Amino acid sequence: MREALIELRVNQLKAMDQFVHEVNDEELIDDWLKNGVPDEASEDDYEEIAADDKLYYECVKIFKHIAIEDDVYY
Repeated sequence: MREALIELRVNQLKAMDQFVHEVNDEELIDDWLKNGVPDEASEDDYEEIAADDKLYYECVKIFKHIAIEDDVYY
């Protein structure tokens, strides 16, 4: 996978992770931590998820559920 795409995905994952951690709903945050980005993710964690299509798209799917389908605003 191209390095530029991985870098873009890493930045998106970090933004999604920050958004979810600012949501005031423990149940949604727990869902993200169990199925999305791990708590206190390292740069290596972000890069590993970004480089794996299946993991990355699962995070996007979970984020969409949290941010859009649950009408969550921080």
